[in-house]
Amino acid sequence: MFKNKISNLILGLKSYNFKWKFKLIVATPIMSFLILSDWIIKWVVVATMKENESKTLINGFLNLQYKINLGSAYGRADYAEGLAKTITLATLFVAVLIIVFIFLNDKKWIITCSILLAGGFANLLARAWAPATIRDGQEIYGGVVDMFVWGFNFLGSSGYIFNLADMWVNIGVGIGALCFIIEIVNIFKPKKEKEINKEVDKNDVKS
Repeated sequence: MFKNKISNLILGLKSYNFKWKFKLIVATPIMSFLILSDWIIKWVVVATMKENESKTLINGFLNLQYKINLGSAYGRADYAEGLAKTITLATLFVAVLIIVFIFLNDKKWIITCSILLAGGFANLLARAWAPATIRDGQEIYGGVVDMFVWGFNFLGSSGYIFNLADMWVNIGVGIGALCFIIEIVNIFKPKKEKEINKEVDKNDVKS
């Protein structure tokens, strides 16, 4: 009985359409570009600014402030005692996204997951090379480099500090919400439209 279940699982995985071609040609380059752009900005900030130094980037819109964030996104939990918890949650977030990415076969959800994964992965790996920050007289490693602060105050926006990877995560969440709305709309589509979409999906599988 158990052997049959394992055999069926293996057969199911072999016949499953993972959309590897789309993931390798489209999704992976998107992730690579987003991760690289985030790392380049972080490296430039670390190389040219001192921690807590501020600069005006776009007057009245966006400023630079180099800070090592020991907490979660947007500097909301910036304290050393929460560092282990933050890294653990970030690792789980990335691990789950990798598993989801492998099994997704809807192109719009693959792109969404790619953007989310780029943000989460970039911040997680960046914690490995980020410089130490001094807290209570001690050097603490494992933080992430943040640098952007809004130059205007809308619902407390000027109090947040973030990096590109944080933006990628938020953009991914926004696109995911849009994809979810599309899925809901598709449920209520007329049957003829659904049949046309099925034919398009079949053609995608063949390609």
